[in-house]
Amino acid sequence: MFFFIVRRMLVSIPILLASTFLVFGLTTMAGDPLSDLRQSQSPNKEVQIAAMRDRLDLDKSVPERYVNWLKGVPKLDFGKTRDGQEVWPILKQAMITTLRLVVLAVVLSVLIGLAVGILSAVRQYSLFDYGATFAAFLCFSLPVFWLAVLLKEFGAIKFNNYLTKPGLSTAGIILLSVIGGLFFWGAVGGTWKRRAIGGATALVASFVIFGLIDNKHWLRNPGFSRPVIAIFAALGAIAATAMFAAPSNRRVLVPSLLAAGGGVLSTYFLGDWLFRPDWTRLLLMALMATVFGIAVGLALGGIDRAAAARASAFAALFTGGVILFDEFISAWRPGRTIATVGPQTPNLKGTFWPRMIDYAGHQILPSLALALIGFAGYSRFTRASMLETLNSDYVRTAKAKGLAPTQVIMRHAFRTALIPVTTLITLSFGSIIEGAVITERVFAWKGMGTLFVKGLTDVDPYPVMGFLLIVSLTIIFFNAVADILYAYLDPRIRVV
Repeated sequence: MFFFIVRRMLVSIPILLASTFLVFGLTTMAGDPLSDLRQSQSPNKEVQIAAMRDRLDLDKSVPERYVNWLKGVPKLDFGKTRDGQEVWPILKQAMITTLRLVVLAVVLSVLIGLAVGILSAVRQYSLFDYGATFAAFLCFSLPVFWLAVLLKEFGAIKFNNYLTKPGLSTAGIILLSVIGGLFFWGAVGGTWKRRAIGGATALVASFVIFGLIDNKHWLRNPGFSRPVIAIFAALGAIAATAMFAAPSNRRVLVPSLLAAGGGVLSTYFLGDWLFRPDWTRLLLMALMATVFGIAVGLALGGIDRAAAARASAFAALFTGGVILFDEFISAWRPGRTIATVGPQTPNLKGTFWPRMIDYAGHQILPSLALALIGFAGYSRFTRASMLETLNSDYVRTAKAKGLAPTQVIMRHAFRTALIPVTTLITLSFGSIIEGAVITERVFAWKGMGTLFVKGLTDVDPYPVMGFLLIVSLTIIFFNAVADILYAYLDPRIRVV
């Protein structure tokens, strides 16, 4: 596999050179960078034209200009713009903006799409399946600019009015409870009686929970107590056990619960790190949670230590996520939080959590617009792949051997079904750096897409070349990641 990846990288080099040279030539021939100066009535027009020629090397041939540009790439010298600015600082800022905008959208769409696709396949032709299919086709057919405008109208303007004094009315509590009941009624399998009981239980539980939220004015002063965090942590440990083994397997369940409990106890010792964190501290806490979970799983898992280590690490990380989410929402105060313009408030200062709230307020709408459209493709693709896998002989054999349904679905069916889905996911991650031109325009984010369009419009070749090179390298990298994932998901795929 290592030599295969190396060969793929080496083959990509001439392709990359040929494509960049072709685009460089096409961009150069697309227009005259000096056209606006030639029409100028300025008395020093000739001086400006000469300065522009020297800045863009217009007195040299296209191959010479391309070679000079290529020599500067290893030193992060991508040339200069028409205005005399270095391309690399502009390109780096555009990359950061685009990553902030698109990475969250892709991660959300992948996670939600995979979960919905799996459940739709397992509960084929159920109410949930029909509802998910309708939602997927609706989101897929929506133009992104129209969806973005709708989100600005209803997700920002009107929702901000609600956020100034949040609360739940009686009608709202009933509506949310009915939605929760219908969801579980459609998602639970089995007989009509079982589904009716599940839906009724979910409806009553939702009514009680939302009623307590409104009665305690939780929306105006959100936050979790430690008992509530412990409940979420225990539920996460149970879910992790179901993902990697049978829910009744104590050799996996007990380490997962202990790892989750250790995460809850850590809040007593990491107070300052949680209240005043930075990205280094967050990464260290994630690393410590992973190591702690793996160690607990290996120590107490017995013959199932591999599954116990994975489940315990997942439980520990999930518990850490719940704790950080609690710190995040506790720092929020009622007000007009959702923003519609730009990636952040200008000249923003403050501690970590208030800044994260501001970033989230600016990011939620554009990322949601992209995630809703991406979710449609992932859910449909996953559903189709899962249905094909669930009808395979080896899946029926696994069921006949008496394995737990979650093991059959997650360890056998889903792992094989994920192979074709991996192609779609890696290509999506490979293209995220391209940016979302329309979404950036609607929400006034100056990312990679905006940089590329502006470079083409201004006949400015060096920003366009920097954009193309970064995008090409990203796609080549994620293609290699896809090949590695293929071999991991299916051991039969081995290339030497």
